[in-house]
Amino acid sequence: MSTSIVLNWSGEGSDVKVAGEFTSWSPQDAIKTGDAWQFKIDLQPGRYQYKWVVDGNWLADESQPVDIDESGNKNNVVSVEVEAEKIPEVQKETEPIEEKPTESNLVESTEADQTEVSGDRYESQLSSASDRPNKQSSIIDYCAIL
Repeated sequence: MSTSIVLNWSGEGSDVKVAGEFTSWSPQDAIKTGDAWQFKIDLQPGRYQYKWVVDGNWLADESQPVDIDESGNKNNVVSVEVEAEKIPEVQKETEPIEEKPTESNLVESTEADQTEVSGDRYESQLSSASDRPNKQSSIIDYCAIL
């Protein structure tokens, strides 16, 4: 899959071309757009070296990435990345769950169950289980009466 690439030259020049690995180093015309020159090309993923040919002079644009080839020539370089296939994300809208009180999550508190922190010591005022009425036995006793 190829990717459209636009190379830009914003320096001086009245005749601007691009030559690179993608043109077999044969200069191709750039197009004047406003104050700059553009060269559009579709490239396969990879790394490509190129130079600008400005008024007959082969130049590397120092404001763009450069590389030195095996012969010692300074060239501009463009990298074309493989585009990952975009998979749309599915987001589920979730509503907050409102927990309704049930017998299992209710806590009954009495004044005797409260604790108090005083200074460095912890005073517990919990009543013993034998001081509290047993609800289950009270209900069973009530049902037996009926």
